[in-house]
Amino acid sequence: MAVPLLSWVLKVLFCTGLAYADEANLFRSEGYANGFDGHWPVQSYRSAGVFGPILNYWQDSPACKNGQYTILAPRGDAVQRPGPMILDEEGHLVWFKDYPTTYNANVYLYKGEPYLTFWAGDDSIRGHGDGTYYMINSHYEESYRIRGANGLPADLHDFHITSNETAVFTIYDVLPFDLRDADGPENGWIYDGVFQEVNIETNELLFQWRASDHISLDERQREREGNGDDKDHPWDFYHINSIDRDELGNFLVSSRYMGSLAYIDGKTGNVLWKLGGKQNSFQDLSDGAATNISWQHHARFQPAYDTSKTRAISIFDNASRGYGAPEHTSRGLFIEINEEDMTAEVIQEYWNPEPISSQSQGSMQILDNGNVLVGYGYNSGWTEFSADGEAVCEVHFGPRSGFQKGHIISYRIFKSDWVGLPLTRPDVALTSSDAAVSWNGATEVMTWVLEGAFPRFVNESTEIGHGDGNSTRFSHAEAEEETFDFILAVPKSGFETAVPIPADTLYTKLRILALDKAGGLLGTTQTMDWELEKLKEEIAMYPGEDTSDTNILLAPVFMFAMGFVTASIVVLIAWLVYKYIPPDLVKQLLCRNTHKEKEGQMWKPVSSVEELDALSDVESGNRPNDSLLNRNHED
Repeated sequence: MAVPLLSWVLKVLFCTGLAYADEANLFRSEGYANGFDGHWPVQSYRSAGVFGPILNYWQDSPACKNGQYTILAPRGDAVQRPGPMILDEEGHLVWFKDYPTTYNANVYLYKGEPYLTFWAGDDSIRGHGDGTYYMINSHYEESYRIRGANGLPADLHDFHITSNETAVFTIYDVLPFDLRDADGPENGWIYDGVFQEVNIETNELLFQWRASDHISLDERQREREGNGDDKDHPWDFYHINSIDRDELGNFLVSSRYMGSLAYIDGKTGNVLWKLGGKQNSFQDLSDGAATNISWQHHARFQPAYDTSKTRAISIFDNASRGYGAPEHTSRGLFIEINEEDMTAEVIQEYWNPEPISSQSQGSMQILDNGNVLVGYGYNSGWTEFSADGEAVCEVHFGPRSGFQKGHIISYRIFKSDWVGLPLTRPDVALTSSDAAVSWNGATEVMTWVLEGAFPRFVNESTEIGHGDGNSTRFSHAEAEEETFDFILAVPKSGFETAVPIPADTLYTKLRILALDKAGGLLGTTQTMDWELEKLKEEIAMYPGEDTSDTNILLAPVFMFAMGFVTASIVVLIAWLVYKYIPPDLVKQLLCRNTHKEKEGQMWKPVSSVEELDALSDVESGNRPNDSLLNRNHED
């Protein structure tokens, strides 16, 4: 008990401290894993009104650091602000924006340009959703919004930009259906598993497929369970959850409730073959391991080792539906199929060293360096494997004690290249000795440069005539544009960087420049008035001295006794609170002052909410003096 209690006390002490900056991610923290940091450990920042996760690295390796960014979309009952999120290779926040409940954040190339794509909308419709797919460009502008064609709802399960530069996505459509083959009513109701292929520019429907037209109810692996009797309770008999389109124009579809993949003719909609399930088309050369998938997600075609004869498929095999059903260990699965011999064989399986059973959701991505990234969906973690199945990194963004409870989850997790060039200004907050600076979404900042200036005035005169031939001349001062001087430079660190302000600075105006790795200017903060006395805390109490011999002799004894009694009381109170009060409640109560401090007690945010979308000086054409950036700053 001593170690968890110590960890808890240190967290509380940190929480109540006055410094509020990037917190370090953790390594194999048992306190984090056991939920002592809450259901979703996050951190706030002084300069920007966003938050970032605190990660617990259970296993780490340089093999996982290839310069790519991690893309996720946290949600769950512990997530009060859902939205897409980008992290750098060290786990620091790069970008976050509030959206409605968000799924499927990923990066795709479209017409040669990268786009961050995701679904946001209402996911409360019994296991699927009605929302919009967004395509965000590198400036974080919404370039495209995609909805279902013909008035059908765009579902949350999958959105995929094909090699043909079209979009395919899932749809759930309520239809009347004869359910007598499933011991149901003749006039029953279903959620039909549908996918559409559309033109991204026009949203024109190019192809549509319905499971009810091609799939028999006899293939089901999940019974009606009381659903299907009326329109308000349709039966989700198929549960479509991923689609891929190959170079032949055909589609690979995953059905969770059939436990199978179906290969669909892109012209007729006919099923060409099935992998897994009750009507499996393949002979399994791996003693059943290639075709015994169940409750699976995220099936994708992959390049095969022998492209002349075989095709490769990656799958996240949940092997679990959750409580009340067998909970087998989930795995990443890479298989090859031979469509001439109709055989299927496991090439590699990806098992987490500490078994994880994900009852829903999940993803598997083969990275450019050959590594494989497995996201555990309903469980808040991901693991990166070498190509031969060895786990090299395991990262949790929520406590392991919360796995399978839905507190914090991400439908899928991906890694991708990304260049973020926001059109906003960098954000900054001030205290009496430092500036905290950040720039939500900016990936190219390497250095922050602090500059200072004095206001410059010139004398102007105005002559006012009186109508009688006489006039009066008034003199007044007009402010000119300031000339800024270099003060110091610091490397960017994490999401938010502390920039020290020299105590002896005489400048009355400050600003901070963002530079890229070549020293090029990316943007500037707002110009800040530097009035130190208004920022400093007044310290007016100075204790007097008592140098009597008696006090000198008794002081050590008295201080030891008081210290012992105080420490004993603090330990007792900490133990009682630790034992009887939920950690989330303690953090809410004690961290409240920290958030107040962030909002202005000690730090003064310079960027208001209304100013967050303002153009930077670079975008607006008001560039700082570039000559200052080319100086050799040796001091």
